[in-house]
Order: sequence, then structure tokens, then C-alpha cells
Amino acid sequence: MLLIGIDQSSQKHDICITDLQGRQLAYKEVNHTLPGFEWIHKQCQRLGVIPQDCLVALESAHSLLVDYLLDQGYQVHVVPGRVVNRYRDRYRQSRSCSDQGDAAVLTNVLRNDRDHYVPLTADQPLTRQICSQVRLLSTMKGNVARVSNQLRQLLWRYFPLAAELFSKLDQPLTCAFIQAYPTPQKAQGLSKSAFETFCHQHRYWNKRYIARRYGQLQAMQTFASAPIANAYAQQAQSLARVLGFLVKERDAAQKALTQSFEQHPDAHIYASLPGAGEFLAPALLSKFRDCRARFPTAAVAQAIAGTCPVTRKSGKRRHQVLFRRACDREFRFIATQFARCSTADSGWAAAYFETIRPRVGKATHAYRCLANRWIAIIWRLWTDRVEYDEAVHLRNRFANRTRS
Repeated sequence: MLLIGIDQSSQKHDICITDLQGRQLAYKEVNHTLPGFEWIHKQCQRLGVIPQDCLVALESAHSLLVDYLLDQGYQVHVVPGRVVNRYRDRYRQSRSCSDQGDAAVLTNVLRNDRDHYVPLTADQPLTRQICSQVRLLSTMKGNVARVSNQLRQLLWRYFPLAAELFSKLDQPLTCAFIQAYPTPQKAQGLSKSAFETFCHQHRYWNKRYIARRYGQLQAMQTFASAPIANAYAQQAQSLARVLGFLVKERDAAQKALTQSFEQHPDAHIYASLPGAGEFLAPALLSKFRDCRARFPTAAVAQAIAGTCPVTRKSGKRRHQVLFRRACDREFRFIATQFARCSTADSGWAAAYFETIRPRVGKATHAYRCLANRWIAIIWRLWTDRVEYDEAVHLRNRFANRTRS
């Protein structure tokens, strides 16, 4: 068996190969290219060891090198950078460090503590696609929110009614209206028939609402003069055009994500969660993924999601319960958002939130406590491959209280 430590960077990688006794058998700095990746494979062949008997340690799982190693059959372990920084002190007395030294440290982590790190398991292609689509949709939602805020602030400067005329700013109808009538003077010059035609062209058919919106346009009093409005009109049209494009791309990304999610064999687990909806259900799937060894216990999932706190107690030090910072922050956001949405559809979740809310300082803390409960529940559903049933959950809670 061989131990391979790889210190990664964007352009090159330092690779150290040792045996189980820690003797260095090979070292090289390779480029981030296929010939560089193949150097690892050639060295293993030269030493007469197959990839399945090679343990690889590196600090990040998101690179072409990791994809190559998994495809070749290597056992890949991800070691957090903070662990490497602290582990380095076992082999030095000064504060010196180097890429070559870090590669050697990674092999020592595997030699001494590999039981603490679960090997990476490649997800099925559909799961990888869902993970990518969730990340894309999250990015698109952030972009839509950012441009919407910019446009809203601009409209409040000279044409505040346009930001509130229709139900939402980030919808095609509002974006089209601002592009067609970027100033209050142009909007007030509309006849009722022209406004009705515009609404019908954008699939807005309710006559009562159309009449109300037209009345608001004709009655509006707070707006800037024509010279000031004309100065901002082009900027508003540009932002509305960008926002309209982003909204279309966001909706298309959501549609593609929904189609992929419905094909996944674990989709029924997350779709059964109360309040998960069309985004949070696949988002939770993208964090739990396929390999059940990824989270051997619910506590591991809770720690990685950052929903459980960190406890400190040593000697005379006072018992401390602290906010967990070392975690997957995206996972924590998704779990907390799901906990917030679940209170509308789950009776016990709403009751738990109302019970815990007075005991903590902020609502976000209470939602994080609820998310911690939900992660444990989802872990059990994910492990057993069963759907969520609130009646079963309530029976289990009652049985646990009876035993205690």
C-alpha cells in the first residue's frame, strides 16, 4: 500500500509518495495537466501497486485532479486545511513551511489518522448534475436579487410607483413595463386601451386589476420632473433589460433542476419533507448525495451542516456553547431556510420553534436549532430510504419521551 500526499494549486501540484512506514519513495512537482496527473499513475505502476491500494490525501475535492484519481480507482481522502496547519507542528519547531513539506504532512495524516477520514465516493452523474444545477440556481437567484435592489433604489429616486405597480419587480411584466415606459410622464400619457393592450400582450388578463393599475398611474402624484426623469430613464431601461434576462434564465434553471430532481431515485425522500418546495428539496439532496458512508451518524451531518454548536469545557474553564464556524456554510443556509419554511406546513416544527424562540437571543438561532432537529430526521430517512411521515415522527417522539 502507498500513501500519496498532494499539495494542490491552480497551476501545479507537489506530490509526495511514501510507504506505510513513512519512507519517501518519490516526490515531484507536476503541472496541472494530464501528463502531470499520469505521473502519479506511472509511479504506482513502477512500484508495483494498483490504484485501489493507494491512499491519496489532499485539501480540496473540487478539481480535475480529483476527478482523474477517482476515475482511476484511487482512494481519495479530503483533509481540511486547518488540520494540515496544526498537523504540521508535529514535525517542526520553527514556523517554516513549504509545498513539498505540506505534501509530506498529508501522507503522515493518512499514516497516523486515516480512520478519521471517509474516502470520497464518486456520485452518480445525475447527482453531480443536480449539485451543479443547485449551485447555478443559487447564483441566479442572488443575481436577480442584486439587480432588483439596484433597480428598486433607482425607481424610488424618480418613479416610485413603477417599483410597486405590479405584484413583483422581478417578473417579465414589470421589466417590460419599465423598458416601454421608463418615465412617469410616458406612463401617465397612456390611454386605458393602450394600457390594456400592453397588459394583454404580457398575459395579464384580470380586468379589475388592470383598471386598478391604470387608476394608480393616472392618480400618482410623487414623481420627478421630466428633465430629472429623462436623466435616469436609460439606466432604468438597461437594468430592467438585464433583470428580465436574469429572470428568464432563473426560471429556466429551476425548470431544468426540477426535471433532473424528479429522475433521481432519492427524490421521494426530499419531496416528502414539509415546506421543502421545488428548490430546497433538490438542494438538500445535493448536500446529502448518494454515498451513505458520507455521514456515518446524524451527528456528523449536523456538524458539517453547522447546525449544532461547539462545546468547550476544560479544567477550570467555564462550560461554553459556541456558534460553529467550521462547517459547510452553504449547507447551513439551506438547512436553516428549510427549517424556516417547514414551520408553515409542519405542526411539530412550528410548535418547537415557538417553544425554543423565547430561550434564545434571535429568531435565526431558533431556526438553526430547528434545522438541527431536521438534519437528524432527514439523515434517518436518507439512511433508510423512506419518505417522511409526520404521524410516524410524532409517534416516535412520544415513545422517546415515555422511555425517558
